[in-house]
Amino acid sequence: MLIENSFDVSADPDEVFTFLQDAHNVAACFPGAELVEDLGDDSYRGKVKIKVGPVTAAYQGVAKIVEKDGAARVAVLVADGKDTRGAGTAKAKATMRVTPAEGGAHVSLETDLTISGKLAQFGRGIMSDVSGRMVGELASRVRQRIEAGEEAPAVAPAPAPAAAVNGSAAPTPAATATATPPRPAPQFDEAPPMKASVLIRIVLAGYLERWAARLRKSTEA
Repeated sequence: MLIENSFDVSADPDEVFTFLQDAHNVAACFPGAELVEDLGDDSYRGKVKIKVGPVTAAYQGVAKIVEKDGAARVAVLVADGKDTRGAGTAKAKATMRVTPAEGGAHVSLETDLTISGKLAQFGRGIMSDVSGRMVGELASRVRQRIEAGEEAPAVAPAPAPAAAVNGSAAPTPAATATATPPRPAPQFDEAPPMKASVLIRIVLAGYLERWAARLRKSTEA
């Protein structure tokens, strides 16, 4: 299905295009998206969660910018992902164009989407509505980020192995770990006081049981 969206930003078109062709910026602004790994060569591994009515689907996969024309301010991205529960797939080819507009820039998005699984039950109309809301939130965050001049958070690199310092081995986690304080002994609530009526019933039951035993013995004799 083909889905078209657009929005305006009060900023220079070149600035807007530079911002949007950076996957780190888009992932930080797009609702439900998370950039997991920068694979290099304009390829990225990421996750995205989409909610349509009562149905929520989470996809993970790889997206790659296959075309980027700074002069024309056009970028084309191809993404291919799978449902994290194995219930479907999603493929998309998105074309972004940034053109001058009164007071700033006009951003148009054209997405050719092929989807299977839980979300495939919804028609183009519903998917367009959901896409429109998500792009609306994207536009709001893009405006805030550009106006505030914020930078997208970098993808956290994998932890580096411990290195030697001044010729000596770096301390191991066991050597630097702080002692774990002992767990406090479990606390138990005191038993609530026994009601007088319960105590009376227990005493009477014991008395009747002894009286019945004596009666059985006298009968046997």
